[in-house]
Amino acid sequence: METKLKRAKAKRKLKGRITHLGVDWILLRVEALQGMIEEVNKVLGTGASLVWYVAGKGAGRSMAKVFQARLKEEETFEAFFEEIASYYIRWGWGRIEKVLLREKTGELIIRIYDNAFARGQYSKTPSCYFLKGYLEGLIETLTGKHATSEETKCMAKGDFYCEFHITIS
Repeated sequence: METKLKRAKAKRKLKGRITHLGVDWILLRVEALQGMIEEVNKVLGTGASLVWYVAGKGAGRSMAKVFQARLKEEETFEAFFEEIASYYIRWGWGRIEKVLLREKTGELIIRIYDNAFARGQYSKTPSCYFLKGYLEGLIETLTGKHATSEETKCMAKGDFYCEFHITIS
């Protein structure tokens, strides 16, 4: 059995692909990601925030579909949140912590420590537009309900973590 697994992994490497959770992935240095953000921001100026937000929303919806395939019907939102958070810490996005979850009122507050989108960035205002859209797209697709969020703290402006207040209606 172990030999078959090693051969399958070796075959994937030869094709130049990384697969995980049944989908293709690429590795990207955080500095490369930040460089892309900086260059797009230079070209688009203030309009860049909308572009990053919309791109994030699409990426969040796409990733939610991957997670939906793994969702067990009896699994609670809280348990599923913990599973998702464990993936993101392993993938280098940062450590996600649930501060508040009120399913009845649709309130969720999360903190992201060592956020890959804010590491080494400097801004006077919260600026994780991609992540804001990503969270909304992910939650909307998983819940089937509209989600809005506000980033109230941001590492790029000197806060210790990024904090998002999310409302699900």
